[in-house]
Amino acid sequence: MMNNSRERLLKQIQAYDFAVYDTLLYLDAYPSSKEAQCFYNKYKKLSMRAKQEYEQKYGPLTMPEETADWQWTDGPWPWQADERR
Repeated sequence: MMNNSRERLLKQIQAYDFAVYDTLLYLDAYPSSKEAQCFYNKYKKLSMRAKQEYEQKYGPLTMPEETADWQWTDGPWPWQADERR
């Protein structure tokens, strides 16, 4: 079973990313909306910070773009029980 803080952080990341992508769709239709641009910038930053926090505590969420170190595959995956800590 995943610990509560890890699960909460993953759900927070999902919510931030949803807000970011949904706002991008809105901005496609209304690119001059300053309010939507501010909303997008705010939630993009929140998403990036939450992802950095998650990766510092629990490991990478995605595979690194370039790496010679394949340790990112060493368990557990985000949806698995917290076996690392």
